[in-house]
Amino acid sequence: MSLAAPVHRRARLIERLKRVALHLAFVIVSTPVCASPVVELRFWTMQLSPFHDEFVRGVIRDFEAGHANIRVKWVDVPWSDMEKKVLTSIAAGTAPDLVNLNPQFATRLAEFGALADPERFLSTAERERYLPAAWSANRMDGKTFALPWYLTTNIVLYNTRIFASAGQRVPTTSGELVAVARALKTGGGPYAYFPALDGSAALEALVGAGAALLDARHCAPGFVNASGEAVLDTYRRLYQDRLIPRNVLTDGHRKSVEMFLAGQVAMITTGTQFLDTVRNGNPALYATLEVAPAWRAPDVPPNIAAMNVAVLTASRHQAAAFRFAVFLTNAENQLRLARRVPVLPSAKASYDDAFFTTPSGDALKDRARALAVTQVKEGAVLVPPVRHYNKLKQSYARNLQAVMLGRQDVKTGLAKIDHEWRAALGCGA
Repeated sequence: MSLAAPVHRRARLIERLKRVALHLAFVIVSTPVCASPVVELRFWTMQLSPFHDEFVRGVIRDFEAGHANIRVKWVDVPWSDMEKKVLTSIAAGTAPDLVNLNPQFATRLAEFGALADPERFLSTAERERYLPAAWSANRMDGKTFALPWYLTTNIVLYNTRIFASAGQRVPTTSGELVAVARALKTGGGPYAYFPALDGSAALEALVGAGAALLDARHCAPGFVNASGEAVLDTYRRLYQDRLIPRNVLTDGHRKSVEMFLAGQVAMITTGTQFLDTVRNGNPALYATLEVAPAWRAPDVPPNIAAMNVAVLTASRHQAAAFRFAVFLTNAENQLRLARRVPVLPSAKASYDDAFFTTPSGDALKDRARALAVTQVKEGAVLVPPVRHYNKLKQSYARNLQAVMLGRQDVKTGLAKIDHEWRAALGCGA
């Protein structure tokens, strides 16, 4: 049997394969390279529309101009609906990629592992662009779960006429509050203060007075001691001696605002944005106002609160979502937001701008802004993210109110808090 024919056929086959390979190479070289597929990010904010439409859309437009393969779809959600909508979307598999959250809800989601760790996607240099206290506001159990966005800090706004009439000065610590409140009421004046017990206010006041929130192991309250006793006893005396309104146990910060505007309380702890509310709603009252630092123990930093932006672990585009989050919270864009509304940036470089030192034409607002900037730069989140926070908060509020009503003494209240917090934190023996 001749071998010439098979060899010849093999030669023809090899030649055909060469021509096919050459053709394929030509097609690959001559065909334009396809662009990366376009990623669509779903971005949810909390009640920013319609007032901030121009700002948010401008940020999105600028980001997309520099990221041709990323598109951002923005949805604004009412404040009251955000938690329900986020939880429902996660359960349904339709969660957004990036969402604007408040610290308490973000902590809950982080407990469940629902938020991606920014430190996997940001460089060290990018992380260091934020104020350290603002960055730590989104850390729990040694892990980061969100990026800080804008910050707020409370200052004291007080009615100078009321204090002048009573010959009193604004208290600088919670310990001075009882004496000032007594002096105002004894002179027939209004209440000195309406302590808000809703939300995180009561725990923030506790830590601000010099008490530790948790013990060294984070397994029990850190204020079952003389510091905690002093705080609970201050509330007890204020309430039992009728130095604060009786409805502090049922009404929250909104009621304190109403009473302050009506001249029924002499001072309020609030953010700088409240100044516009007073100026527009009660110009006569506005003319009497002055600002002071929020009272706290001498060795305690001012309290700050950080709104954040978080990327959900359910997102299929986490890297792209963090690119947009970094852009949204950069110094330039945070400054743009601060120019629109009296919030403060979490980005260090924003404060280099003359905006924060240029007179606005309203001396009171300028003093309030300067004080708030100082507090933010020196401040810390006094009640940092902690597991089972809602249970801890409710336990503290319930027992504090029982002490104020005289249903239990201070030591009994602290003992119950100790028992309930240890059970909630679940560290064991």
